[in-house]
Amino acid sequence: MVVPTALKILAITDIHDKASSLTSILDSVLREKQVDLITVSGDVSNFGSGEDVARILRLIEKTGIPFCYILGNCDPIEFRNGVNVGGKCLESKCGTFLGINIIGSGGATPTPFGTPFEVSEDEIVGNVARSISECRGSGCTGLVMLLIHNPPRGEVVDRLRTGLHAGSKRLRDLILKSSPLLVQCGHIHEAPGVERIGRSVVFNPGPAFRGRYALVEIEGENANVALGTV
Repeated sequence: MVVPTALKILAITDIHDKASSLTSILDSVLREKQVDLITVSGDVSNFGSGEDVARILRLIEKTGIPFCYILGNCDPIEFRNGVNVGGKCLESKCGTFLGINIIGSGGATPTPFGTPFEVSEDEIVGNVARSISECRGSGCTGLVMLLIHNPPRGEVVDRLRTGLHAGSKRLRDLILKSSPLLVQCGHIHEAPGVERIGRSVVFNPGPAFRGRYALVEIEGENANVALGTV
């Protein structure tokens, strides 16, 4: 297994078109920290167009730091495979960055609000499972991270204000079976947090439109996630 000696990731989700909040996060974190990679787990726009998604992602592109992303349920489904920016869209595929294999799947399971990018639980889980299999079958070595918008069923990262849990039980089962090192999700704005599902560190950075983010440090086969706010 190829293991990165040290890797620092700035993890962002749920920007919802708020460029000012994203800029504040980037300016604050990058002024103080060295970051090797930026990951975005969806809801880049707020019911916007492909150009809206691209406009926000170009703010990240301007940093010069490699980044990867997937879209969320409030982004346009017709651009699920990416927009014209320098970052890499990981919808239903695996990308390798500095020794870690990141597998993505965007959108969310159906909501009461009929948002633009809603898909079945079967599709999300199938996309992730297929990408894991293809990645490992093609001889990829190294650690695995999942980049998903819809959270798995958990204790923290999918908890609604009512106390109910909105995450996917089948995603949880897949995480328990495949044991990725990390799982980054989003979608549930009131549920920023970090927890373990089996051997995997699962985290929701919290909504970037409220100034929230996470810093991930990987050393060897160990990962640490710290939540932050600007």
